[in-house]
Amino acid sequence: MNKMKKQITYAIVLATILSLVFAGCSKQLEENPVAQFTISSLNANTLNALVTGAYEPLARSRGRLWESRLTVELESMSEYAFTEPGDVLINTYVSLNTKVANSGFDPIWTTFYQAIGRSNLLLKAIEDDKVMTDASKQVAKGEALFIRSLCYFWVVRTWGPVPLRLTPISGSADVNLAVSDINAIYTQIIADLKLAETYLPEKVTAANAGRATAGAAKMMLADIYLNLKDYTNAKAKAKEVIDNKSAYGYDLVSSLETLYSPTAATNSEDIFSIKFDQIAGFGFFVPAYAAESRAKDAGLAARGLFVLGTRKTVPLIAGWDTQDLRRDFNLYNMVTIGGKKVPAILTHGNDYFWGKYKDPNAADEVGAGNDFYLYRYAEALMIFAEAENQLNGPTADAYNAINQVRRRGYGVPTTTASALADLPAGLTKTAFDDLVFRERGYEFFFEVKRWFDMERTGRTAAYTAAAGKAVPTEHYYQIPDVEKQNNTAIK
Repeated sequence: MNKMKKQITYAIVLATILSLVFAGCSKQLEENPVAQFTISSLNANTLNALVTGAYEPLARSRGRLWESRLTVELESMSEYAFTEPGDVLINTYVSLNTKVANSGFDPIWTTFYQAIGRSNLLLKAIEDDKVMTDASKQVAKGEALFIRSLCYFWVVRTWGPVPLRLTPISGSADVNLAVSDINAIYTQIIADLKLAETYLPEKVTAANAGRATAGAAKMMLADIYLNLKDYTNAKAKAKEVIDNKSAYGYDLVSSLETLYSPTAATNSEDIFSIKFDQIAGFGFFVPAYAAESRAKDAGLAARGLFVLGTRKTVPLIAGWDTQDLRRDFNLYNMVTIGGKKVPAILTHGNDYFWGKYKDPNAADEVGAGNDFYLYRYAEALMIFAEAENQLNGPTADAYNAINQVRRRGYGVPTTTASALADLPAGLTKTAFDDLVFRERGYEFFFEVKRWFDMERTGRTAAYTAAAGKAVPTEHYYQIPDVEKQNNTAIK
């Protein structure tokens, strides 16, 4: 096992133990939450432990967050995803259109709010401490603000108006909290990230791969501004990431196999990712969901569950250039077993399974080592290209940014013009925007960005209809019953 991945895993194990310390927050949705945890004083070790504990819910295998819940549920909302309609995990369309809370989302909600609650406790501990210097607590404060912002960004895009908890729950009287307006939530997220980017370091050590940096905070700000259609700030923040790539250590990775390696601890494209390892119970679950029953023999995953696939009739898939290396990396309908290529066992009327995440040496179905990217350097380039086009049309800078990503996809040098990979010159603003959207579909396939991209650009109805899927009638899910039962302020 890679040494750096081991160190990350040990940090997760430590964080699991520390979850007892954070019991007041982890049980925040129970009817009678315990009093908040307090600490008489901080030192470097206890502060680091508290920070690690705040990250822990995000990287918890079997926590049903990025893996078999959030990833499968929200990815199934993309126009290219086709799943078993009766599958217990895939109730997304039904719950969205009928305004009925999806019970499958309960663990997602509670896990996000556990991380939010732990961040609030950490911020309170930092504020109350009179022993450590402000400078020695600065990075920890930045990480707490980053984690809270990350969680609220996902929560507000999924559920819309939600309770905006900014202080620890100290007793049962604190449980009831009405939802906040969406704009107020975004205002808080942006304010927190603006502070975080000033507190966080440019880089972290290899042992701390997976922890927030200044570049990660700027990247999330760029994404948030893009979602809010604030193209001026989206472009500016993306440009800050691009202009400082040397200081941050960012660049495109030339090999897709390296980029999605199940054993590498990190790489130059990794701005912020959730770290998993090849240890049973501490690994990534997703590879099993996009594979068939012979996945182990085919060197794809520890197990295949037949859940996610796509069809060749979907416009995005039908138009995917076969010379684009990302196509065959992401889609497959043949498997190699015993040295022989044989047709994959496809289900649900699909023509392809999804092959982005593979780990032939996973310990078990919850032991894949693939990390889950929330932000890659490629997205800084994509956001810049989209925002620049929205502001000034398809300028040379916009072309340059998106073409770098396309060249990597075609396996050619990223900084050299390519007749094979580059977008055609002379595009209109609308045509360029359409191709940026298409390119995001190819680049971030199976990275839980497509549904949010369709929603923020107003393309949901047209694209789902064109793919032959039912058009969603709502934009946000109902707040889970697990919250409503305890928080009576939610109507």
